[in-house]
Amino acid sequence: MNMEIITSAASTALANIVLAVIALAGAYAVYYIRLAGAQVKAQTKKIEDESARALLEDALDDVERLATKAVGYTEQTVAKALREAVKAGTGDREKLLALGRDVFNEVKREIGPETQEIIVKHLGSFDHYLEQCIENAVLKIKQADPYITLPGALVDGVGEAELKEGVGGAVAE
Repeated sequence: MNMEIITSAASTALANIVLAVIALAGAYAVYYIRLAGAQVKAQTKKIEDESARALLEDALDDVERLATKAVGYTEQTVAKALREAVKAGTGDREKLLALGRDVFNEVKREIGPETQEIIVKHLGSFDHYLEQCIENAVLKIKQADPYITLPGALVDGVGEAELKEGVGGAVAE
């Protein structure tokens, strides 16, 4: 009979050990499943962040490129002559300011709502960003041709008055 008690106790102990090992293995399995899930979530978030960053960069580039082209076009077609007329006192400064608003409205109209939403989501204000792009484009144009707004400036060693009279006696138009 003693052998039966020992066998029964050994069986129970062995069953308890097997159950403990199974429970421990289950706990490790749950831990590693959760860890893998967290890594997948982190990688997914990283991919989403990279996609969002790429979308934002593309949107910002689009707005900047379009603003630069619109300002350049406006400068070539209307703004330069209007600015010179304002300096000469024959033009209306309000028309020059209205021209800036027209450029702003044109660019805003051409930028899609999805692009505007992306910029608003990340920067807070599409209008403010567009204004900055337009101001930057105007600054670049002024830096490329600083004589646009400087009355009486020298151009290649020739004064503005000499340009009006013409170099070598010919009248410049």
